[in-house]
Amino acid sequence: MNADALQRLNDAEAALAAALNSPAVETLEAATYHLAETLDEVRAQGGWNGRVDLRARIAEALKAADLVRGRINAHADRNRRQLDRLISLAGNPRAQAYRRDGRLG
Repeated sequence: MNADALQRLNDAEAALAAALNSPAVETLEAATYHLAETLDEVRAQGGWNGRVDLRARIAEALKAADLVRGRINAHADRNRRQLDRLISLAGNPRAQAYRRDGRLG
């Protein structure tokens, strides 16, 4: 693994974070695919365990990924609350759906 690959990964994560603010689904989709391609490239290079000089950059990339994950979770929570509010305004009970644990709730 080299520093250039990590920089491309940091750039792709920053682009995804910016795309989360965009109302255009195409922008978000493109940023997601770009990040996936960049991750594949970094994975293919391997060999980061022995590179002491890259540890700080890897820590940056992990921190950026954690921030993006948090923003995605916040968006998902906001969407779920808005959907619940719309359902309650319509006077309909919330539809039954399978939860992540596989139970109907």
